[in-house]
Formats: sequence, C-alpha cells, structure tokens
Amino acid sequence: MRNFLPFCLFFALFWAKSAAQQQVTGTVTDSRGEPLPGVNIIVKNTSAGTVTNVDGTYSLSIAGDNGVLLFSFIGYAAAEVPVNGRTKIDVSMKEDLQNLDELVVVGYGTVKKSDLTGSVATITSAELKAVPVATFDQALQGRAAGVQVVQSNGVPGGGTNIRIRGTTSVSASSEPLYVIDGMLINNNTSEMSAGGRGPSLNPLSTINPSDIESIEVLKDASATAIYGSRAANGVILITTRKGKAGRASINIETYYGSQQVTKTLDMLNATQFAELVNEASVNAKQAPVYPNPAGFGEGTNWQDELFRKASISNYQVSIAGGNEKTRYALGGGYFKQNGIVTGSDFGRYSFKLNLDSDVSKRLKVGANVSYNRMSTNGVLTGPGNVVQGVVTNALMFNPILPVYDASRPGGYTFQHDRRDAIANPIAEAKEYEAVTNTSRMLGSVFAEYKIAEGLSFRSSFGIDALNTKSNTFGPNFLKRTENSKGEASVTTLQALTWLNTNTFNYTKQINKDNSFNVLLGLETQKFRNESVNAYAFGFPDSRTGWHDIGSAENPQTTSNGELQWSMLSYFGRVNYSLKNKYLFTLTGRSDGSSKFSEGRKFGFFPSAAFAWKVSEEDFLKQVNFIQDLKFRASYGRTGNQSIQPYRSLALIGAIGQGVFSTTGQEVIRGREPVSYPNRDLKWETTDQLNAAIDLSVLKGRLDFTIEAYNKNTIDLLLDTPIPYTSGFDNTLLNIGNVRNRGIDVAISSVNLDGKVQWNTSLNISVNRNKITNLARKEDVNLGVGGNILREGEPIGTFFGYVFDGIYQSDEEAKNSPAIAGQTPAAGDRRYKDISGPAGTPDGIINDFDRTIIGSAQPDFTWGLNNTVTFKGIALSLFFQGSQGNQMVNQNLGDLANVNGKQNVLAEAGLGRWTPENRSNKYARALTTANDNVFSSRFIEDASYVRLKNITLGYNLPAVALKKIGLANLRLYVSATNLWTLTNYSGYDPEGNAYGGTTNIVGVDFGGYPQARTYTVGLNFGF
Repeated sequence: MRNFLPFCLFFALFWAKSAAQQQVTGTVTDSRGEPLPGVNIIVKNTSAGTVTNVDGTYSLSIAGDNGVLLFSFIGYAAAEVPVNGRTKIDVSMKEDLQNLDELVVVGYGTVKKSDLTGSVATITSAELKAVPVATFDQALQGRAAGVQVVQSNGVPGGGTNIRIRGTTSVSASSEPLYVIDGMLINNNTSEMSAGGRGPSLNPLSTINPSDIESIEVLKDASATAIYGSRAANGVILITTRKGKAGRASINIETYYGSQQVTKTLDMLNATQFAELVNEASVNAKQAPVYPNPAGFGEGTNWQDELFRKASISNYQVSIAGGNEKTRYALGGGYFKQNGIVTGSDFGRYSFKLNLDSDVSKRLKVGANVSYNRMSTNGVLTGPGNVVQGVVTNALMFNPILPVYDASRPGGYTFQHDRRDAIANPIAEAKEYEAVTNTSRMLGSVFAEYKIAEGLSFRSSFGIDALNTKSNTFGPNFLKRTENSKGEASVTTLQALTWLNTNTFNYTKQINKDNSFNVLLGLETQKFRNESVNAYAFGFPDSRTGWHDIGSAENPQTTSNGELQWSMLSYFGRVNYSLKNKYLFTLTGRSDGSSKFSEGRKFGFFPSAAFAWKVSEEDFLKQVNFIQDLKFRASYGRTGNQSIQPYRSLALIGAIGQGVFSTTGQEVIRGREPVSYPNRDLKWETTDQLNAAIDLSVLKGRLDFTIEAYNKNTIDLLLDTPIPYTSGFDNTLLNIGNVRNRGIDVAISSVNLDGKVQWNTSLNISVNRNKITNLARKEDVNLGVGGNILREGEPIGTFFGYVFDGIYQSDEEAKNSPAIAGQTPAAGDRRYKDISGPAGTPDGIINDFDRTIIGSAQPDFTWGLNNTVTFKGIALSLFFQGSQGNQMVNQNLGDLANVNGKQNVLAEAGLGRWTPENRSNKYARALTTANDNVFSSRFIEDASYVRLKNITLGYNLPAVALKKIGLANLRLYVSATNLWTLTNYSGYDPEGNAYGGTTNIVGVDFGGYPQARTYTVGLNFGF
C-alpha cells in the first residue's frame, strides 16, 4: 500500500495536468488555397509554439481552451486567432502586397514603412542571393534608386565604388557608412589593410553575404543625420539573420559555377606583328627586323595563356529557432572563388551566431558574434606596380615569342626583344607569390531594460578586431628582380575598434490617432591599428621565399606604424504622429572627433522631416483606386570626417632617407617637419533638401516613388597648394563646395497575379554633380587620366587636346599647327588649334589648346528586374545599365601606338595609316614615334546595357516535399554578366583602375576583367 499510494498520487497529478491541455490542429494556406510550410505559430503570452509542416498542417498543445494563436510568415499579414474551445483551426493568410505595416530598419531602431518620413531603400536577402558574389556590395548594383555601384574590376573578393546620390568629397572619402547590427564598421582600406606589396584587402569581403537578412540604404538627411559626422555619403544598414520562436529549422544553401572572361581583345598575331615591326623600321630608315614574317604564323595568344576557366562555389548551413523567451540563429559557410586570371583566388570561412533572450518581462539580453577568415592569392594588375600588370603585359607582349624557354632560369621567356619594360605575364602570374590572410571578428552584446510602460534603456558594447598578414615573394629569375636577385616582403596589421552605445527610448500612444517616440543616446568609439613591414632584396635560394626574409643579402629598413582616433557622440530623435496623417521627425547629433583641431573637434548635425498621408484624408478614403499616397519633405545637415588622423598637426619625419651626415665621420639620423599644421581643420558638411511622393494604386499592384534632392557640400576637405615659402607643397584645408542635384524613381508592379505571377521592379537615378567652389580659381590637375577639378564642372572631368585625325600628306602636316618641338609628317596625329594666349588660334599646339573633352559622370543609371513564376517554376531577369558616362581608355597609349615596340590592337595595327590606306584614326608605323599626349582619342563612350543575371529555379511542391521529409527544396541555374551591349572597346565599360581613389574616376588601365559566371545551386531545409 505504501508503494501504491505514491503511484496513484503521481498518476492523478499527471492526469490532471493532461486534462488541462488541449490539442489544436489545422492547416495554413495562402489566398489561393496552397499550403504554406514554415509558418510560425505561437500561443500568445506563452513559450509554446510550432511551425507548419511541408503540407501546411500543424499540431499544438495549449493550456485551457481560451488561448490566442499568433500566425506569422514573411510576406504575409500576421493573423491573431482566438481558440474559443475549438480543436481544429484552419487559417488562410493574406499576402501583404502593400507592405505598409512592414518594419523598416532605421538608425538605432525600426519604423513602419507607412510612417517613414525619410528616404530609405530596402534590398532583401532574396535579391542579394540572386547573383553569386564574394561580397554583398557587388550584389547592390542596380537594386536601389540613387545608389550607383561600379564594379571597378573582377579581382576575386575585390570591392566596388558605391556613391549614394553622387560624389560629395574630393580629398576625403565618398563611400557610405556601413552599420552591421548596430556596429559602425570601419571600411577605410588604408586603415584596415596591411598594404605593402601584396594584394590589398577589401574590408567588406570579410562579411558573408549569406548571413544577411536585409539591407537598408539611408539616402536623405532625415534618415542619415542620426549618424551625424559620418553620414554625408549615405548610410548602409545591414541586418543579419536572427532566430524566431518556433520549431528549429535547418537550411542548407550551396552552388557551384564556372567563370570565364567576358571578352578578349583582338590583337595582332605573330605574322601581322612582324610585318608591322618591319614597316616601322623601314619608315625610320632602318633595316627590316624579320626576314620572313609569314613563317611565324599565329604565334602565341598571350590572353589565352593568361585567362582561364575558373570555378566558384559556396556552401552555407544555418540553424534557427527558439521559443517565446529565447531565440537563436547559427550559421557557418565556406566560399571559394578561383580567379579567371592565372594565379589568383579568394577563399573565406565564416561563422555567425545571433542569440537573444527575454530574461524577464523587463529585461532582454543578446549577443551577436561573427568570425571570418579570408585568404587571397593576388596577381598584379592595374597601375602603380613595379612593372606593368599581367593583363597589360599579356596584351603587349611579342606574339612571336613562346611562353617558355628551357634555356633560361625558371624556364620562361623573359627578354622582350622589342621593349624591355614588358615582363612575361605568365611568369609573373604563376611565379610571383602575393598572399594575404585576414581574420576578422565582429561581436557585440546588449541588454535592454523596460524601466516603465513605454520607457526602455538599451546598452550595447561591440568590437571589430582584424588581423591581416600580407606576404610576397619574387624569385630571382623573374625579369623584375634581375638586378635585385629576388625580393620578399612581410607586412602585418592589427586593428581594433570598440563601440559603446547607450540609448533611452520612450514611446507614448496619446490616443488612437496620436503618438510620439523619443530617442536619446550617448555613443563612444575608438580605433587603433599597428603595422610592421619588412622588405628585402637578394635571395640566391628561392625555396625559402618570405619564410626566411632574414637570410636576404640586401635587407631594407624595417618600418612600422600605428594610428588611432576616437569619437564621442550625443544624439536624439523625436517622431510625432498627428491624427495618423501628419508625421514629424526631428533629429540631431553632436559628434566630437580626435581627427580635428582643438576647438574644432565638435560639430552639430540636425535634420527635420515632415510627411503627409494624403490617403488618410476623408476626401481620398473613398477613392478605391488609391491605397496609399504620401508626400515627404526633409532638410538636414550631415558630415564627413573620412580623413587620416593627425592631418591638423605638425608631424615630424625623417630627412630624405632618414640619414644626415655632418662633418667628420659622424652620422646622425635627422628629423624634420613633414606636414603643415592646420589649426582650423574641421568637418566637411553637407546640407540636403529632399522632396518625395509615395503612391500605391490598384490594391497595391503598382507602387511608385519619386524623389528630388539637392545636396550642397561646404567646407570641402581639399588638399590645397600653399606658398612655397611655408616649406611645404600643400596642406588639408576646408576650402571648396560641391553640389549634387538629382531625381530618384522607383516603380514596382504586380503585372499578373493568377496561376502565372509576374512582378517587375524598375529604378532610375539621375544626378548632376558640380564643383561650385575651389581653393584657387585655376584647375587642379590630378595627374592621372586627364582628371582635373574645375569650378563649374563635375568631379571626373577629363581635360586634354582635341584629336583631329591624321595628316594625309606632308604638305598638310607642314602647313598645319603642330605640337611645339615636333615636326609631323603624313601619317602622324593632328590636334585642334583652339586658342592661344589671346584666346584665338595662334598656329601652335600648346597648353592653351587643351580643353574639356569628356566626363565620367553618367546622364542616368538604372536597374530592371522581372520575375515570372508558375507552379513552382520561377524565372528572373535582371538588367542594369548606365547611360552617358565616358571612360579614359588609357590602354590605348600602348595598344593603339603602332611603333612596333609592343603588340597592338588588330584594328590599329591593320588599320594604320599608309599611303595606300589613308586612315584618319590610326597613325603610321614608326619606331621613333612617341606622340602620346593626352587627347580626346583616349575618351570613349562607356554607356552600357547589361543582362546582369538570369536565373531559372524550381521549388519542389509540398506533396513531394512531404514524401522526402523536407520543408523546402529549390534547384536553380543562373548566369551572371551574360550579355553586355556597349561601344566601349576595352574589356569592360565599368573598369576603373583607380577605384579606391575618391577623386580619380573613369580611367581604365590594365585592370582585372570581370567574369561571366554560370552556376547551378541547391537550397533545402527541414
């Protein structure tokens, strides 16, 4: 009996508890009756919950019979259904076509899309995943109005140039501010890359695109002023995946693809090149070089030797789930991209954890940690190298010569018999090692406490820790190192940023139609890095490479550096909604930065915005055609502090090489001032006015937004020449203004909404850039690609001579203006005599005849996406383009110069001027010709239309998924950069050799071409 009574008591308690539970089942479908798998179902005010199966069914135990079920699913309006004693509840969820209740991430918070007063563009994870890319910024191209993204080269893991509503700065950065889950990211390449002689790091390559849930682009001052001094170039907010209450879900994403160069240039073959060399020699009164040109045949196609088909692959696993109290998201991935140029590749391992928990009704805590490990093998392309980049060399190298020569050290052909400056591109690509390994950890923790009804306090602390090491080694048999007998370098960098943010948030619903929200915050941030660089010549034994740099015969002076900066900020924002029709936003931020002078460190950046929901007025509520109509207007000030630290100070550095000899044998290391102090250095500020109309009609099937803006940047941070009597060439001053005016248009439509669904989105951006004031009235020559700065003209203006064809006879050449010091003849280039000192043609071609010959600024840019779905099959086509921009094809300085010293374009070589072929475009063959003055012959129209991506996918139906036990399965094939329509003669109309430099734009010179990519992918979950 003693054993039996406890058993009976336990059974009674178990039965009582079970009796209090009620089982509820049902099916969740969409408006067409199709089952919806993966719908989250939560019992309100409890931790109980579940997720619908592949057939849309669910089963859930609830306490009692009067609970309330909450149904939520992305893209559908949330549903709240009382149980009322029922055991079977079927729910039909409605698509949220208007998305007006959708929460949009803004600075330090969220807001309903319908309550936005500022200009914010949203890019979803689906749009990001549409294009297989190494970095998320590459996928932004063409996705948002007012956002110009230029893929400056095709380097694996390489970056882009992003301009939000135009270029606002000259000497400071024009890149936007990036904020990831509240962490303000340092994207300054000079501060976050090891540098040295290895491949530079794109800081954004350390972020895994697969971890991103959505991206918001803040464009106007109302949206950006909350970030104050760093928001003049716009703000990009990145939200990563987070867990949701419900059954745990596991998702696996993978794709594999093949890449190839989108285009190769038609060059002279070996026979044609030999004939050109012979003709050039004869024209220069020299003997022919090659007795039998026809015997060489096609020769070596150096582009075919350099470019290769290369693989790209991605593998991502994520797990997410939780209950009403604790939610988690965990993910890991591996990405690998082999470059289309031999010897280049990029790899990344990534790990991500998001965790948040409701400790109590008042306290919520969370953590967000990501770790990424990148490895880059680089090859030298573009300008600024010891020798020409491998792409330029592949175009210029003598096609008569073979790639390999067993009689030479290393087994390569090195000696170019026409021009010594050209190195064997295959040897450079394969044998010159340039490896950069980078680890980056982004982590933050937060606690949020509800002080009272509507009042909460949140505090977060985050770190951004980066370690990178760049190693290079050139063996002693490479042409570049014949004199140095090999070279090696090792460069390391450690960088750490910490950020502490504290905010009070108060929300008050005054009555049904009136409410307000107040945000107050204090933020501190500090950055510090330290780098060390070792460099040496002379490695008789190439086997150790950079691993034993101390064994070099000729070590160079080791250098190191460190810098730091800090910021202190106070900010606030007030949102007020009057009658749910009139919306007001006031924002202000005070930033203090250590980068600026004493007494000038703080700046204040305010903004104000107003929105009128016209569709909420009584006179429009009865108009069924219009679902939403809103007018928005804002005005505010933001800043730019993207300069190197210490620019306001008088810095001391070494004299010359750091060694100063005095009388006798004594040697003293001398120091001297190296910068002129600017005691008044302060913020660069941008004032912006924005006006917009948002319109949604036809029950949300057509959405339209048009915005007009005017941005004026004042106190421009500009490196300015100063009198030589100061002892310095220039210093950084706040002198100059830049203006950007433009219109952004975004249209989205649901064209078909039956069994066949067809959605379209279109965005168009028009921007007019102008320098309205400079430090001096004369032009600022940037020294590259004809780029100048001039009042009244845009940044990216090209300046040079006007090419006027070819002299067709000696008499014409004799009687025409010529460049001073030159005696042209028939077949030479001619230039227009525009004006002399008096302003009229003077018969001489000199500096007075140079004029504006082009601009890199486009008339407009655009993106167009169409998606058609039918019974699980989805086809999307994404077009993107730019119209009216021009490009400096600086490659033509060699590739169209038919002097026989290097290979040239077939069009130039075969179309060169001869007495029988009186070309008016390409000059005659002449070995002594050295006419490469910068002129309009280098300027080309770089407008283009590109089929950026086409994807065909298939989603397995619910019935089939149930049989194999999966929640979802999608198979797709995709092609990127499939087709481009352009008149530009180079590899790519987007090419920009100086992509990392703010004020030099639109110059193509030996860059890494973009790739055409074909991929097949598989996504599934359970």
